[in-house]
Amino acid sequence: MTHWRGIWAVFGGGLVAGAYVTKVPPALPQLRIELGLSLVEATFIVTTFNVLGMLVGMAAGMLGDRYGRKRLALTGLALLAVGGVLGASVHGFAALLVSRFIEGVGFICFAVPAPALMSAMSADARDRAKALGLWSAYMPAGGTIALLAAPLFIAAASWRALWLALALAAVIAALVCAREVQRSPPSAVSSWRLVAESLVSPGNIAMSLLFACYVAQWTSIMVWLPTFLSERGASTAAASVATAMMVLVNVPGNLTGGWLLSRGVPRGMLVVSACAIAALCELGMVAPVLPAALRYALVLVFSGCAGVIPASIFAGLPMHARSRQHIATGTGMVQQLSNVGQFFGPLAIAWIASHYGGWGAALWAMLAFAAAGAACGGALVAIENRIKR
Repeated sequence: MTHWRGIWAVFGGGLVAGAYVTKVPPALPQLRIELGLSLVEATFIVTTFNVLGMLVGMAAGMLGDRYGRKRLALTGLALLAVGGVLGASVHGFAALLVSRFIEGVGFICFAVPAPALMSAMSADARDRAKALGLWSAYMPAGGTIALLAAPLFIAAASWRALWLALALAAVIAALVCAREVQRSPPSAVSSWRLVAESLVSPGNIAMSLLFACYVAQWTSIMVWLPTFLSERGASTAAASVATAMMVLVNVPGNLTGGWLLSRGVPRGMLVVSACAIAALCELGMVAPVLPAALRYALVLVFSGCAGVIPASIFAGLPMHARSRQHIATGTGMVQQLSNVGQFFGPLAIAWIASHYGGWGAALWAMLAFAAAGAACGGALVAIENRIKR
């Protein structure tokens, strides 16, 4: 029988982790004034999460598989709480950066073993697809909560109140997970074998590259949408709300992806279809002949339809793992490539737009990411057909 209370407990922890990722941007103006941060220093505060994910994602997965996923997840939530409390008490850049580093380690320690914990609490493949489709929504859902709540906390008190509120949420999530989540026994497989066998899995490789291509597109649009709208006369508040809506509509896409997979829709077909829709939306987003409202509607369609991709990836991890003991290591591999896409995608789009004539010039990079994602989807079709045979 599927242990849904435990699955929802893990998802609740995911919402807290997702909120930690997006709590900084709304607070940056106040942070910069109060702590005297330069623009470069503020950028480091934002990107610390991505750098950590690029470096230690797979190592965290291996630790979870080797020594126990629940133990690692609870450690992650504890580190999120510690980092939040420390961050709320700092008075300078170095201390704030240390606190974000601790939060980043906590985020990786929780996010990497979470899908494996959900998979272990699912009784069959259909429930597993639903559970992992739900997990794929943790980042946009938690991120939207933080984006909408941050202005309220900052206006009522300060950014420090937001930090403390999320630290308290992390403590509560840890207590609920400790009570509801089933313990996973440590793996008998050696750490190096877990890493080596996960790295050579064709399915893991295809899904990792797919996630990198997906987040390179989605994060680039999310990061630069406020700038794009502001250049066209939108107010700061309107641009922020428009961006929050773009993040939010990704959640129904995540859930729909899990539902479609549980109904037997082939993963590769879902991925290729989503990549094709994404490419068509990207063509319209930068087309100056289209009305502004229609271009923004295409941004929402892009985010909603592309949301089936992370659901497809997380639901595919158990299928492509050599054994259940390899799932968290495979998740770490996917997470690592995801952070590469998150870090370099927006930088690449900004560099192309600034050097080659504006946002329209960056369209070709976006279309290349979409085409590469579709190729990964085609590879998954071939790999999974071979597995079934």
